[in-house]
Amino acid sequence: MHAAGPSDRVPGPGARRIVSSMSDQILPQDHPHAARLENGTGTSLAEWTDRLDAAGGRDLDHTAIARMLVQRWEVEEWWAQGVTVAYEQVIGRRVVGQSCAGDFSASASRAVPGTPTQVRDRWDAFMTDARRDGLGLEEPSLSDTATWRYWRAAVADGSRVSVNITAKDEGRSTLGIEHKGLETADARTAWKDAWKGVLGEFTALPATTSTGQGDR
Repeated sequence: MHAAGPSDRVPGPGARRIVSSMSDQILPQDHPHAARLENGTGTSLAEWTDRLDAAGGRDLDHTAIARMLVQRWEVEEWWAQGVTVAYEQVIGRRVVGQSCAGDFSASASRAVPGTPTQVRDRWDAFMTDARRDGLGLEEPSLSDTATWRYWRAAVADGSRVSVNITAKDEGRSTLGIEHKGLETADARTAWKDAWKGVLGEFTALPATTSTGQGDR
């Protein structure tokens, strides 16, 4: 096991519970995914908002809105979900980062050198007991598929973290952190900042090609 040092102790948001407003709204052109949604559907988020408003979208639930996008405008299912979430954020039904269930999620990702297995091994060694304790993470579980490597852990506040790693291009992989089950928008912001900091520390370390469980 890696010996803990002062830099391992990362202060995490822990079980902080902060009340947030559910009436936040965002203009279509200011939505963080507006450009991506327009590129994917060929229609601006402002136009989708006008179309859905005219079709009675404010009186429909998430499933009905997404279904209407697919059936009426032949939007692919993946993009229909994205447009629906963004529309609900624009009209104030949910705020950015909020799921259909009402909770929140935070994410962060980086392209890093190495194969998915090598990157996951480095990440596992990097997340020492002391570092996990500082973030309020429990003992992780590791799993594999043909193309993905996973590192998952429960969090003391009842949320959960999944680190998902897959090949990006020759010699590099994408490491993405998904943190779900957060109770407030403020917790989402705090964790998003925390994970950006952790990723910054991880990517600043020299990459090795032989790190494994025996090196911890």
